[in-house]
Amino acid sequence: MAFCTHCGNKLTEGVAHQCVDDIAANPMKYTAAATEPEQEHGASSSSGASDAKTASTIQVDGQVLLKLLKNPMSALNMRGDQTGLIYGMIGMASSVIGFWLFGLGIKQMFYSGLGMVSALLSNFGMGSRALLLGLFSTVILLGSFWFAGNMVTKQKLDWKEFIAKIGSFQLPFGAALIISGLISFMSLKLAFLILVFALMTGLAANSAAIIELYRIGSRQWMKFLGIAIGIYVLLFAIVQTVLL
Repeated sequence: MAFCTHCGNKLTEGVAHQCVDDIAANPMKYTAAATEPEQEHGASSSSGASDAKTASTIQVDGQVLLKLLKNPMSALNMRGDQTGLIYGMIGMASSVIGFWLFGLGIKQMFYSGLGMVSALLSNFGMGSRALLLGLFSTVILLGSFWFAGNMVTKQKLDWKEFIAKIGSFQLPFGAALIISGLISFMSLKLAFLILVFALMTGLAANSAAIIELYRIGSRQWMKFLGIAIGIYVLLFAIVQTVLL
């Protein structure tokens, strides 16, 4: 049997001993040690709950999409967070899908007199090219505007913020391209008119939106547009040559 040399209390084997006098003199020491694991557990639980809440709130809101369709300039209020990037990707994807449908419609009109197998194979080939052209066209256009804006002005935008704002700005024009692609299966002439209108309007509107976003002065408009469109035409011509 053993006893503590400080307080004289009996020592039990396998059990940590705390002197009564020590506890009385330093009560906060043992209280803090006992509550520390609880605090850590509570903090980790709160952090996990916050992360779960953030992940669950990232979803597509139909009202936001409707607002972007009615007022594309509201896209400039988007933030470069995960939610903003989702809307930016949706806007860019709508343009790509529109190009893809238009390519399928053109091939369908040209190969409608062939057999079913030949028509399907030709549609697949043309559709894949149109899909790639639409993808590269959209990415190169936005990349050219982003590069020119950052180079010409002193306002430097992060690419995530740029995609969130200008990517979501593409939604109404992407919707017009999708309508053009669907109509191309019935009337190629009408679909082509809608396509040209959507592309020309989209280019002008994108230029105006990015000038507003970067706050580009009137003296720098020509320089900005010349650099952006020049880069786009050069890179897109290279991509078109490779794909076609």
